[in-house]
Amino acid sequence: MYLIEVYVTNSSLNVNRPFTYVYDVPLDKYVRVKVLFNRAQNIAIVTSCTYTDQSIEEISESFGFKVQKISEVIDEEPVISDEIFELASWLSKTTISPFISCLNAMLPKALKTSKNIKGPKMIRKLHKNEGEFRFTKRQKEIYDLVDEAMPAAEARKMSASIVSKLIAIGALTEYEEEAQYENNDIERKAFKTLTAEQQNAYDRIISTDQIVSLLFGVTGSGKTEVYLHLADHYLKQKKEVLIMVPEISLTPQMIERVKERFNDVIFYHSELSDQERYEQYMRVKEGEVRIVVGTRSSVFLPFHDLGIIIIDEEHDSSYKQDNVPCYHAKNVAIRRAITHHAKVLLASATPSLDSYSRALKKEYQLLELKNRINLNLPEIQVVDLSKQLKKKASYIISEPLKQAISETLDNNKQVIILLNRRGYSPIIKCGECGTTLMCQDCDTPLNYHKDENVLKCHQCSRTYKVPRTCPSCGSDKLIYYGFGTKRVEEELQKLFPEAHIDRMDRDSVNHKGAHSQILKTFEKHQTDILIGTQMIAKGLDYPDVTLVGILNADAGLMHQDYNSAKLTFDLLMQASGRSGRADSTGKVIIQAFNVDHYAIKAVISHDYNYFYNIEMNYRQKTSYPPYSHLIEIILSDMNERRLQDSLAFLSSQTDRLSYKVYRPYRLPKQQKLERYRILIMGKNIRDMLNDMQEIVDRYISENNLSHIKIDIDPLYLE
Repeated sequence: MYLIEVYVTNSSLNVNRPFTYVYDVPLDKYVRVKVLFNRAQNIAIVTSCTYTDQSIEEISESFGFKVQKISEVIDEEPVISDEIFELASWLSKTTISPFISCLNAMLPKALKTSKNIKGPKMIRKLHKNEGEFRFTKRQKEIYDLVDEAMPAAEARKMSASIVSKLIAIGALTEYEEEAQYENNDIERKAFKTLTAEQQNAYDRIISTDQIVSLLFGVTGSGKTEVYLHLADHYLKQKKEVLIMVPEISLTPQMIERVKERFNDVIFYHSELSDQERYEQYMRVKEGEVRIVVGTRSSVFLPFHDLGIIIIDEEHDSSYKQDNVPCYHAKNVAIRRAITHHAKVLLASATPSLDSYSRALKKEYQLLELKNRINLNLPEIQVVDLSKQLKKKASYIISEPLKQAISETLDNNKQVIILLNRRGYSPIIKCGECGTTLMCQDCDTPLNYHKDENVLKCHQCSRTYKVPRTCPSCGSDKLIYYGFGTKRVEEELQKLFPEAHIDRMDRDSVNHKGAHSQILKTFEKHQTDILIGTQMIAKGLDYPDVTLVGILNADAGLMHQDYNSAKLTFDLLMQASGRSGRADSTGKVIIQAFNVDHYAIKAVISHDYNYFYNIEMNYRQKTSYPPYSHLIEIILSDMNERRLQDSLAFLSSQTDRLSYKVYRPYRLPKQQKLERYRILIMGKNIRDMLNDMQEIVDRYISENNLSHIKIDIDPLYLE
């Protein structure tokens, strides 16, 4: 008899430990099994197997409860390695999350420990048997046309009845095989010669003993070319390479650039189907491929011998996961680099304050690319919307922007218009009683989407019919305030009816391949003006783009969040960097009300250090990160009484801490859930994690309390 310890699929923190079962034969670590848990069959993963000469009755007596036998073994071989198990354990401790949630965040759907387990896609194929068969003329024709390992579905297109007959008489054998990834090769291109700045950065990265380097390079300075040369260097050393990019930066152009240099590369991102993600994962696990370009979750792929992890746009908030486990991919990358004796390259034109401050303190190696490849930064003009309104001019497309667009189109160049708000109108208000139409499930104003003639909640995606009258007072005086990308598209079509205009936001790319198609059309110059949200602010490098217009540029500064200035600065700098990347001089027009804000001034002067010094002074005075660490605790529940009881218990625990604890703050309702936040601020993250874990352990030992979510160092606060 064997004692088998398993982690059971359950996202609750109160079962965040292994449970003991028994089995007749030994099992490998990290295979999945089915077990009876809480009176239901659950999927679990084996973490240890120990022989015992005791009977199941003796084991149960020594444990003090009836030990169950494992119901079923799912896998023939382990689904993870020791390194991935240790990584999941580390992630569980550093994010205060259930181990099984951490493990499932790392795996493709086919390998998760979910209850509704679904294996990889299988393809039925045909094998041709030799022998003496009596064929009709048509049967012989079909038999001869069937190739070895031909998919059965493809053969049946010729004649389903004849293929079935050939199988019945034994001329063909039908069998199942796991679907395999097919690589589409494209023409290879030679590596470009590095500039002196690029070469210096490359040399220092491969020669340094420091694990982490920060490449601080202005937009258009050729950071991608440095990545590709570094990838080539480590591949020649038989090492693996991971290049990480934000989801919205993984454009067709980026994919082609990497494919042009390397024979076999995979791309791991959210637009892949479950089957495609599984195939890519298995190719890395089997050592079939050694270079990966991927988004946040690619940091968990089962590498064997990493040489370097490159994190492009390292400041980007998409590297931080919002739901449990709330991990930051940068921290995971550094952890994996230590394990593999590899290096991490962080790169950005607007580095995170934490990374840049560490580089200045020499914790990271600092490298700089100060010049664009074409040596020309775009000219930036600011339009004060307050003055526009006084002149009763348009606050959507100002006269200076309208004129610049006209000149750009006359010169047969392209325009990018950025507005970080989708839809048509973001707020609908009653002109009589002042009521704002809100989502019934969330404390969020509803957005009007004109093309569908519906109201949408951008928080939970619930849709509503457009009312004719105010639901509060019955008045028909409903006023539509503000504007989104759809309204801008409509305005530009009126102003420039001959122009080819396209829009890229979450509404226009809601089906597979749409994102790529829009950008390919723009790359071929079949689109003159591209309007979009932050999706178009990064990763685009098109030579004909000579004008970028940024609408409501200071909208992000209105948020009462410690990180709002940095997020706004990043977005504006990145968007500005799309203009004038080739031989033609670029221009950027920024429309804003708060034109004297230091974030906007820094963008105008292309001066990161100006922004950094002012922002860090503010952070130091307020003790916000990077001068401290934050732990955000969010309680949520539909039951208000239980939520208040949970809040009282948790507050009694956090009030004992020696750190600064902010009083509970009621957050807007979200998907019918009432929510509260408690924020803890301190200097020593290790002590904070230990103390927080003890509090969570006490919290979950109480019965019938509200759902709790922990976020370590959140990038923004609601």
